[in-house]
Order: sequence, then C-alpha cells, then structure tokens
Amino acid sequence: MHTSLETLLAPELTHDLVRRMELLPQLLRRQEEEAITDLVNLPADWLHERCSAFLGNQDLDSVLAARQWSRQDLDLHLARPEALRRFALQRFGPGLDELFLSAGGGHDQIVYSLLRVRDAAVAQELWIRLEEGETTFAEAASAYSEGPEAARKGVIGPIAMGQLQPPQLADLLRSLQPGALHPPSQLGEWFVLLRLEQLTPARFDETMQEFLLNQELNRFLEDRVQRRLAEETLEALHYDQHQ
Repeated sequence: MHTSLETLLAPELTHDLVRRMELLPQLLRRQEEEAITDLVNLPADWLHERCSAFLGNQDLDSVLAARQWSRQDLDLHLARPEALRRFALQRFGPGLDELFLSAGGGHDQIVYSLLRVRDAAVAQELWIRLEEGETTFAEAASAYSEGPEAARKGVIGPIAMGQLQPPQLADLLRSLQPGALHPPSQLGEWFVLLRLEQLTPARFDETMQEFLLNQELNRFLEDRVQRRLAEETLEALHYDQHQ
C-alpha cells in the first residue's frame, strides 16, 4: 500500500517519533541556529560563490529535486555555518582574550603516562623499580595498570589540561618537568604513578580563538534549548548588521 509523504509527515505521527527518538533538543537547537541565520543577512555575491562551489558541475534543479529542497532551503544550508560564525564573533569576540586568560592554562595541551593500581604497596614497589631502571614505564603500565590506559602502554593525550579529572591530577603534572616521574599519589580509590611526557602551552592564536568562539556559541545555544524545554521566556536574538 502506498503512503503519501504528507501522511508520513502528519503532525501526530512526527510528534510521537520526535518524542520517542528524543530528538526535540536537536530540533530546538536547529531552530535557534536557523533563527540566527535569518538575522545575519549575508551578501548576495557571497551566497552566489558558495552556491557555485556547492553545485560544481551539477544542475541546480536536479540537486534541489534530489534533496526535496527549495532554493531557500539551499541558501539556508549554505549560509548557516558562516552566519553562526559572524553571530558568535559579534557576541563573544570582544571578551575572548579575557576568557582565554581566565582558563589559567586550562587550554595547555599535555601528554603524560599514567599507571594506576588499587594497592599502595604495589604502587610503591613499581615506583622503586622505575626509579632504579629495572623496568620502563610502558612495560609497567602494560603489565600492571588497572585502567584502560594499560592498552596504550600508559600514554594519555594530547589532552587539554582543563579536561583532566580529577582536578588534582593537573596539579601533580604541572609540578613535573618533561620526563620526570612523580612518586605514588592517591587519587580517589587509585594509587597512581605519573610521568610528564610533553606540555605545550596554549597560544591565543586564530585556531584558539575559533575554538573559544565555538565553545561559547555551543554554550549559548544549549542554554537557550534547555530554557525552551523548561518553557521559560527567552530574550530576543540580536545581530547588528552594520557593526
């Protein structure tokens, strides 16, 4: 039996599917993103260039028909990433340097070796063997570490300092010079041995600025989605086209 597309997309059917598949947060976020895109009026020549690059040698009507899009749908698809970037730059750009500094080195990239066991005596014995050169960290971690890092010979990273858990782990690693081994320390249920492999200080360069802009935009959109789910009243979106 043939079922029309209109029947498949009937509100009562799609509502239940959205609910069961837990898609509402994603749909609300997309609504917010498209609302921002509507605010940011990108130049016509910019859209024309992006459209030409998107189509390549393909025919416009054929591409639209294959995707069941209108020309407005295509323009929205092309404009959304750039519109979000410009919106984020205007809203969050002026405070990015302060945001970077407030992280206190949390964006520094670190590579370290970890060995963790639940027995303090085992940790102490392994530390002595490492200090005396009886084994390598990779060998000890592979043989004795009780965490998933054992499969990687104890090596973790690169990872941002701010992502390390628990926070005391970052303090222990910052006390080390590259190649240095930290004596056994207790972190929660574990007794850990640590060795700093590499620490790369973060720079406030173009890549970092783009990362921070995306981070702040994601936080902004997630907050609006959660508040909409809670049926709270939101402030209107704003973008100054002439700024």
